[in-house]
Amino acid sequence: METTQPLERRVILAHKNGLHLTPITMLVQRTADFQCDVRLSFDGKTASAKSAVELMLLGATEGAELVVQASGADDAEAAIDCVASVLGDVSED
Repeated sequence: METTQPLERRVILAHKNGLHLTPITMLVQRTADFQCDVRLSFDGKTASAKSAVELMLLGATEGAELVVQASGADDAEAAIDCVASVLGDVSED
């Protein structure tokens, strides 16, 4: 069953060196098995959490607020939880 509305969460990037090779590799590996579409947005740019190249181009630094969005399958909430655990602290709304 597919979700009609995308799920969204804001996450504060907690990695000291920003969104660099280590967290990017972890994101790509951990999101590969999710059926949903998982995207991260920062500073007007959006990237697939399943694409290392797109994630590198976001240029997010430590402390950046990223918007994580997942849609298209029942595993969207689990995918967002996974991304949030890799990136760091979930911001309060």
